[in-house]
Order: sequence, then C-alpha cells, then structure tokens
Amino acid sequence: MFPNPEETFRNPERGEDVLDLTTADYVVRFFMNKYPSIYKSHISFLLYQGPTRQPKCKSLLKVDEELQQAEQNGEQVMNCRRKPTTMRVDPGEDIRLLQELAYLEHRTDILDCKLKKQQEETDRRKIAKENGLSVSCQCCFADDLLPEEVYSCTNDCCFCGECIRKSCELKLGEGDIQFPCLADCGSQFAWKTLQAALPPTLLSKLSQRYTESEIRAAGLKVDSCPFCNFPNTIDERYTLFQCFNPECMKETCRLCKELNHLPLRCDEVEKDEDVKARVHVENKMTEAILRTCHRCQRKFIKEEDGCNKITCICGAVSCYVCNKPVTGYDHFIGFGDSRSEQCPLYVDMIALQQRELTAAADEAKKQVDPNRLKTDPSIDLDKYFGHKRQNTTQPTWMQVLQEVNHPIEPQRELNGILNVQRTRGTKTRRMMLPAQQQRDDEPRVAREYLEVPPVLNIRIPRRATRHTNQDQPQAP
Repeated sequence: MFPNPEETFRNPERGEDVLDLTTADYVVRFFMNKYPSIYKSHISFLLYQGPTRQPKCKSLLKVDEELQQAEQNGEQVMNCRRKPTTMRVDPGEDIRLLQELAYLEHRTDILDCKLKKQQEETDRRKIAKENGLSVSCQCCFADDLLPEEVYSCTNDCCFCGECIRKSCELKLGEGDIQFPCLADCGSQFAWKTLQAALPPTLLSKLSQRYTESEIRAAGLKVDSCPFCNFPNTIDERYTLFQCFNPECMKETCRLCKELNHLPLRCDEVEKDEDVKARVHVENKMTEAILRTCHRCQRKFIKEEDGCNKITCICGAVSCYVCNKPVTGYDHFIGFGDSRSEQCPLYVDMIALQQRELTAAADEAKKQVDPNRLKTDPSIDLDKYFGHKRQNTTQPTWMQVLQEVNHPIEPQRELNGILNVQRTRGTKTRRMMLPAQQQRDDEPRVAREYLEVPPVLNIRIPRRATRHTNQDQPQAP
C-alpha cells in the first residue's frame, strides 16, 4: 500500500491531519500500551500542548522515536511497569490514523523485511553479473538490470521500467496515446507490456484516454467529468452527466460544469463570490442576536421570555437589551414606569429578535453587491417569526397587561394597582418580601386586584410607601 512507508509517515503535513481532539485519548493510550514504563504525562506532553490539548507534534513517527530513545536512556521511566490499558475510545472511521498506528506497532518487522529484501536483491544482482545474466537498457544504458526488470517492445528491444514510465508520462502530457519504441525501431509497446511496467495511477489515466479515443472513433457523442475527466456517452435530452469513475462518481451539470443543482437554474447557483456575499449577511444577522459577556467574552442568547438581567456562568451580570454590565435592578424599568431612557425589565423576545435580525440584514445587504446575493437569508423572517408566535405560549406578564382594560396605558395602570395594594390597611406580608420576590409576585397581586372594585380618585404615589392607620388615604 505504501512503497516507502518511512517517508510517507514522516511527512509533517500528514501529522496535522491525523491528530485532533477526537482522537487524543486513543493516541495517548496507544503509546501507554507500547511504552508501559514511560509516564503518561510525558507522553501527553510530546503529543499535545496546554489544557485544550491542541496537537503539538507534526509526526507520530517522531514521537515514537523520542519515546523509544527515552526508554533506552532511562528517562521519564517509572519504577514499575504499567498494566495494559483498555482502548475505550473508538477512533471511528479515521483510516489514516489507524494506518499510522498500525505501522508504528509493526515498524520493526516492516523495516527488517525491507532490509532483507534489499539484501536479497543485491545478492541476486551480484550473482547475475558474475554469470553474465545482467541485461542493459537501450535508453539509459544501465547494465546491471535483472531479467524481470526489463520490458521489451514487439521487436524485442529491452528497456527498464523507469524509462518506459517517463516516456508514457510525456506522451500523455502531449495528448498522445501511441507509445512507440524508444529505440525508434518502428514498433510499439503492447498493452500487456504497459500493464506490467506502469504504476496503477498512470495506467488508469491511460485506460481513460483509450476509452475516450475509442468512443470518439465510433462517432458517439461523449462528454467528460469536469472533476476527473472520465469520459462517457451522453444523451442530448438530459443535462446531467453521471461519472462512472469509482474514485469520483459525481453527478454534474453539462451546461455549467458544476455539481447537480436541480431544481435551481444555472444562473441561480452560487459561485465563490456569491457564497461570500450570503455568508457575510448571515454572519451579521448572527452577531445581531448574540450577546457577549463583558468578562469572559462568551457568546450567549436568550430564547425565552423572562427577566433581562442576565447572569453569565462566570458570574458577570449584564443587561440583555443593551448588553451593558449592571449591578442591580436600578438599570431597568418595571411595569408602568415611564422612564423611557432605561431598559425594560421584561421584553417581547420574538419582537426583539425580529427587529434586530431585520435591521442587521438590511445593513449587511448594503455592504455587498446585490447581483452577488442570489440567496437572501432574510427573505422569510416575517413568516418564521409569525409561525413562532403562533406556536409559543404567551408569558404571564404579557397576559396581565392585556387583561387590564383602561384608557390609560396598561403598564401605568398596573403600576397604580400595585401601589394601591401596598397602601391599603395594615402592612401586608408582601411588603416584607425581598425585592426579587416582590417582582415575581406582581402579576398575582394584579390578578387579585382585578377581581375587587377599584378605588376611585386615588392619587397614586410614585413609589410604594408604608402608611399608618392615621396616614392611610381614604376614598371620598
């Protein structure tokens, strides 16, 4: 599978793709089992950095060599050997990782086998040269070739496999599928000879060229895959092209050479610039409804109605409406308060999100080319929030405000109702409750008051105060 495994697995670019957070525990346990006397902390130190466990090494082969050297030198070695650990974590379908770990596990056997084959080949060349059985290439003039390393044309001209491979690559690059003898004897290489001399990848390309040439010679209409150039016959009635290359198998549009985009027309398909325009609008809309903690910079969003005093998991308190840090409830206005310069304690979340998304989308669309924005992310906002409102239960505080039917503003009337309740008779149990519990109890108090005939011509104080029996206001 790998002609040169040492070079393949030592490549730093391969290590960046293999190591990630999902396979961290699996790789650590593999090396713990292979080197039971090395500390686990040292293995993790070589593989990953910091508490986030970001990949540190560029090659597992290099880590294996460092651990082997440490074990031989007695560095980072425990007093007793560790018992084999169970590989609890499943690496899934990460074939590249499994291939590399399998090579590390059997590396010694593979290198020994490779050295043994090299020694056998050297001995065979020596014996063939001593007995006059060596063959020379008529192109590069190498004179120490074994008989099985030589390929010939139909006139028995002998060449090495490397010369034939380079000649075929040159001819394919020129668009030619005829491969004449390199000694200019007038003959060509047979297909069977090419199959034996060429590597599988080059032979596959050559086979595709042969197939395409034969189809065109037969007068059939043929098209090729835009991703792998695999040819196939076509029907003019259809605009889709199905690639039958086992390594591709993609279905593409014959008109625009893009992946199948039905039911969209070709001019409706997003190109790279179109995608950038749409993503720009989507990102701005996302930023509009997200809030950022001023202390830990964590992103959060409130999806349900409730108090706008938000406490982050880090302990920071902020206002959800303006996203500013707050310390108490003085930043907010409650039911019936007329101080419009402050943020409301309760707000309709559906209406708030709809306003924020619409404003952000309108502003973002001004920053992109309208011809590039083929798909508008904000086109169905009204429909989405209308459906969401129909399927969302109305919060209690909104129901209370709607039940108060009076010419004056509902919030102001509700504030008056609560203040009158606070000034009636003796001190109520509610006056001694904490401030937060009083706010939670306001809807219930309002409901109880709605069932009692209202007291007329009462001057509503701005704040709730306690009265004695002598100072209690009387109805006229």
